[in-house]
Amino acid sequence: MRYNDSMARSAEHLRAALPLMTKQRAALHPASYAVWYEFVSGSNPKLNQALQIHTAAGHTLDEAQTWALYREHVCDLDPSLGGKIADGFSQVLDSMAASASQAGQESARFDSSLTSWVEQLLSNPPAQTQADVLQELLSGTREIRGALSELQQRLDSSQGEIHSLREEVQRARGEALLDALTGLANRRAFDLHLQQCTSNPPADGELAPCLVLGDIDFFKQVNDSYGHAFGDRVLRAVAQTLKGVAAQADKGGKGSHRDNQDNRDKQANGGNGGEVTIAARVGGEEFAMLLPSGNLQQAQAMAETMRSCVAASRIRRGDTEQDIKRVTISLGVTQMRVGECAETFFKRADRALYASKHTGRNCVTVLAAA
Repeated sequence: MRYNDSMARSAEHLRAALPLMTKQRAALHPASYAVWYEFVSGSNPKLNQALQIHTAAGHTLDEAQTWALYREHVCDLDPSLGGKIADGFSQVLDSMAASASQAGQESARFDSSLTSWVEQLLSNPPAQTQADVLQELLSGTREIRGALSELQQRLDSSQGEIHSLREEVQRARGEALLDALTGLANRRAFDLHLQQCTSNPPADGELAPCLVLGDIDFFKQVNDSYGHAFGDRVLRAVAQTLKGVAAQADKGGKGSHRDNQDNRDKQANGGNGGEVTIAARVGGEEFAMLLPSGNLQQAQAMAETMRSCVAASRIRRGDTEQDIKRVTISLGVTQMRVGECAETFFKRADRALYASKHTGRNCVTVLAAA
């Protein structure tokens, strides 16, 4: 997840998360903080539900439960990379703690010396003694200033390391939400956006989300006849068509008043995506387009465009100029009704797709909510 909280808001979350962390039986490590930070921020509904179940009736989390929640609901990185990043944060925190401890010791020593110097001056000593005391005061002030300057340098260095680690987390999380073969959003990213659509239903007068599911016809035959490498070429070609249809739909606006580039940035980083159409590969040869705001006529038109573009394309094998037989796709379209859960919404689109598969394929079936 990408964190866009301001310094003030993140400080509020810190103050709220720490008391909750200290009540648990788990150690106070970065994974534990991440779990409770997301809990108090309210940015992770599934995590909040799981925590409420685990902590019902006054129960507390142990180490195993904390890590399980972290892996399931917070960390979507490669395990080795996640460990590397966690180690990096731990090292930075250790360095900052050591620097703060050293600065505290220097400040305490200076405070003790300052008290002694003040007492000597108040005792009205000879002029030479006063001069010696003032010289010691000046020297001590320089030392504490140097210690604080060194602390600032270490903190600046730590801030740079944290920034680098944060960029690494964001990059890895972005990659974790992409399908490696096609470059589309993967099933996890699609599920996140679908959940956000159903968790934030449209207000009165606003258009409801629409969903288009598509499945390449007789894809197994393509793999069996031409090999899996060629099957991957077909998947990438269909994905490119899907990207083009989604981009054209967003360019048309669909009633959005937001900047399209900002919305694409949100989509790429796991945000709500605004009015951007989500193009995803949700299965082996199954694809989806999620319109956060639209109507059935628009969704059906997009599906028809998708179907006709795929049917009109010709994909060649890498070792021959001969076209293969035509590749087609069947699609199902539906629109979310008020109060509907993500699972019911998706299943209805799947039924529409199933109907297209059993009525000749290479067609679009629209199934309205009952």
